[in-house]
Order: sequence, then C-alpha cells, then structure tokens
Amino acid sequence: MDTTARLGLPYLLPNQAQKHVTLNDSLSHLDALTGLLIRSRQISAEPISPSSGDAYLLPEESTGANWTSLPAGALVCFQEGAWRVLPIPIGLRAWVADEATLVVMSSEGWVTAAPARLSRLGIETDADPTNRLAVKSDSVLFSHDDVTPGTGDMRQIINRLDADNFASIIFQTDHVGGGEIGLSGDAGFDLRTSPDGADFQTGLRLRTSDGKASFPAGFSDPLTLLGQLKLRYSAATIADDTVATIDFGEPVYGSTILAVPNSLTSGAAVFFFARMAPTPSLSPLFSGGHAFTHSTGELTGTTGTDGGINFSATSDGRFLIENRRGYAVTYTVYAFK
Repeated sequence: MDTTARLGLPYLLPNQAQKHVTLNDSLSHLDALTGLLIRSRQISAEPISPSSGDAYLLPEESTGANWTSLPAGALVCFQEGAWRVLPIPIGLRAWVADEATLVVMSSEGWVTAAPARLSRLGIETDADPTNRLAVKSDSVLFSHDDVTPGTGDMRQIINRLDADNFASIIFQTDHVGGGEIGLSGDAGFDLRTSPDGADFQTGLRLRTSDGKASFPAGFSDPLTLLGQLKLRYSAATIADDTVATIDFGEPVYGSTILAVPNSLTSGAAVFFFARMAPTPSLSPLFSGGHAFTHSTGELTGTTGTDGGINFSATSDGRFLIENRRGYAVTYTVYAFK
C-alpha cells in the first residue's frame, strides 16, 4: 500500500527519489483536511482568482475549466496553483463558512453536527437573543416517545418563576398578538384577547385553586349565553287553549326542568325530571300552585284537563305547556340539560 487508508496520504517508500515531494504532498493534504474550512457548498461557478487553501463542496452542474468534469459532492481545494480533489472519509468534520454550520460526513452523506448544548437554534430562520429557538414551518409535531420507549404520554411544560410572571402561549396575526392562553401574571388560568398585541382583556379565567370559572370582561349578550347553555327560556304569554313549545332541537335523554308561572294563582310551578327522546317520560320532583297534569306526546291546546295547566314531553326533544286556565298565563322555563 502506497497511501494511508483514510486520507490517502502518500507514504515515503524505500529508495524513493525526491522524497521531499511525497512528504510535501502529504502535508498539503493534512493542511486542507485538518480543521477543514469549506467556503461554500452552494457556489457552482469556479472562482476566477481563488486563494491558496480555499476549499469547496461542488453542487450539481458546476462550471469552470476545472470544475465542469468533476462530480457533484466532490471536495476540491486550491493548492499550489491548482485544484485538487481531496478524499472525504466518514467522520470528516468541516465548517461551512457561508452557512456558519458545522457538518460531518456520515454513511448517509453530510449531516449537521449538533453539539450537546446550543445557545440558539433557528430552523429555516434566524434565532436571536430573545427568541433563542425560532422555527418557520407549516406545522410542528410533538409526539410521544415510542423509541426509548417512553410512557406514552406527551406533555409540553411551560414553567414560570412565580405567580407574578407569565407562562402562556400568544397567538399572532402578522406578528401582532391577538390572543393569549395560560398563566398571565396572577393565580388564574386566563383566555385573553387583544386588538393590538399590547392591551389584553381577559374573557375567561379559571381559578387555579379550585377550577371555578369567571368572565371578567362580561358577556356581549348574556341571554345568548344562557340560551346556548339551555338554562333559561321565556315561554312568554300563553293564550287560553294554546300550547307553548320549548324545542331543544335534538333528543334529550335526561334533564331537569323547572317551569315557573308569573303567579302561583294562575298556574303550577313544577320541577320535572324529563326525558325528551324515544320512550319519553316526565316525572314531577316537586310542585306548587294550581292544579296540573303531565303526560307524554303531543298537546294541541285542548288535549289535557280543562281548568288547569298541562305539561308533556315528546320523543324528539320538545317540552310542551298547554294552558287551559281560561285566561292567558306567562311561563318561564329553566332547563338544566
């Protein structure tokens, strides 16, 4: 063997003439490969006036008198007035100057050499002293560990110093904050919004001590919230021999309903357990005021007992109040669904 196994350095052979030439050739190899500095791996045009020691990794379709014939991925170095192709053994490390990146040759090709600890990391963007981790991507995936393997859990932890600090996630539009969720400088877990990224208003707060909710900013329409939660419904005035229908829009398989008249002398106040689904049922839990009846199925206005108030539950999610008192009655219904 006339050369070394990894770097291809020529050996000095017995009885060799001009041994200094061979030694100098080996030193030139070592000068280039030890602490290898690659100017670029993106420049495809051969430089007109390279400096001695300049090294490049050739990309696809390189051009120039010397580069055109060389394959993509070749490592070339300008030494003693000529371009030399250098060996690339597995494990060779190099600093790529125009990328400010340390790379290493692996069995799969050049890969970025990641140190055990980084002060900053930018992925497709630049990190800075404030945003020391910066990522530009259509999505970011955090998945449970099925390699080690792990527990199957996946929890992202955001840790703050104390209750006066923030531990939150901010949502932006064109880098202007519009929403924030998390622990925002107090003992509550908040959902906050902002028109300008500076002035945030808390819409929902969950108290960390017991999980109870409050709405510091109030409601744009309180009745809308009550309606969505199906807590309160005004049946308004029910004329004599007519029916008021409270339609939940879907079968209800179990709820409690409190029907309250404007006066106990005009109608009955009744608290029911109701099933308004296939095989409907309506069971009074307590009652007060005037006489009433309860049933299941349709009421038409004159179906139930005359002189009283009649209630019914249907199979398709409706609660019915039939007025047969002989005069108009007003009812409010509270439904806990």
